[in-house]
Amino acid sequence: MSLTSGISHVGLSVSNLDASFAFFDALGYKKVGGSESYPSCFVTDGTSLITLWQTDDEPTSFNRRQNVGLHHLAIRVPSMDALGKAYDAVGNVEGVRTDGEGAFAPQTLDGTPLTHAIVYEPSGNRIELTYHEEPTPAEE
Repeated sequence: MSLTSGISHVGLSVSNLDASFAFFDALGYKKVGGSESYPSCFVTDGTSLITLWQTDDEPTSFNRRQNVGLHHLAIRVPSMDALGKAYDAVGNVEGVRTDGEGAFAPQTLDGTPLTHAIVYEPSGNRIELTYHEEPTPAEE
């Protein structure tokens, strides 16, 4: 039996707190807290809690192939339609990167029931938007 019961929250370091909040706001997340002494913003979609923490000036960028740490954050959406809408919504946020190395529009992940897109939020964190197609009763 596991001694844990899930992930409480994920904390992301961000170089631009307001711009990174705008990314999550576009997905429908609501601000539920934060701190002025260590500038931060806590956001939730009603299921998951994400804490955004402002870095000092001139932060070091993370290289997912060379650094140990968070490779990406995957956010689940409830439908294929929601995946398209989420991708379009964040693509309209200033500073979001939806193409180039490591980013792509919605596509299936070969051999899985997963359709996903990868974007970079304004501070450079790699975010995966993912839809898990549920198997039909005949497939179970």
